[in-house]
Amino acid sequence: MRIISITGTASGVGKTTVARFLLQYLEDFSALKITTKHEGSCPRHTDCTVCETMKRPYTITIDPLQINQSGKDTALFKNAGARKVVWLQTHSEYLNVGITEALTYFCKNDSIIVEGNSFLHAHDADLSILVATPRETKIKRSTKQIVSKIDLAVINKYADDNTGDIVKTLERLHQIGCYAPVHIISPLQEDYPPNKVFLKHVKEMIGQPIQSL
Repeated sequence: MRIISITGTASGVGKTTVARFLLQYLEDFSALKITTKHEGSCPRHTDCTVCETMKRPYTITIDPLQINQSGKDTALFKNAGARKVVWLQTHSEYLNVGITEALTYFCKNDSIIVEGNSFLHAHDADLSILVATPRETKIKRSTKQIVSKIDLAVINKYADDNTGDIVKTLERLHQIGCYAPVHIISPLQEDYPPNKVFLKHVKEMIGQPIQSL
């Protein structure tokens, strides 16, 4: 089983966007989405209601009717080309056992992109990618705890981000001890040359053929 872990410095930095980008261009990858229940107020400040409705220690969803619901990250992964999508919703204290069981829904030879910071707290990955963006200066404590496992970092750049914004983002990565190779990408922008450089680097690291990108 080959695993690429996509983590982020904070919510809203573009983990899902980067995961979708890789699913579009890597060959024969599946996806695992991890949602960890938060105790107390939600740091995301969203109305997903996952934390409020979770009654079991963890839940694993593979039902296409739920996976393919419009607007969900799982549907975005499927539409991006994921061969199979599994969604793990778990209380933090059951993270390890939940991930272990969720991985049994894949075959031993599967290649998987895992989106969610919590994965690296319980497991290792073959390639770990940290996503940051100039638009979010916050760095979660959970990110600092796994920074030693990061193999690559990407700065998710928007059209109006300038050089100074990029430099400040790079400085924030260095402040938490992340000195992994950094790619500045814009996954939603077509014909953006740095995207191809990043994808080539990822393919080299996981041993996939590098064809015309």
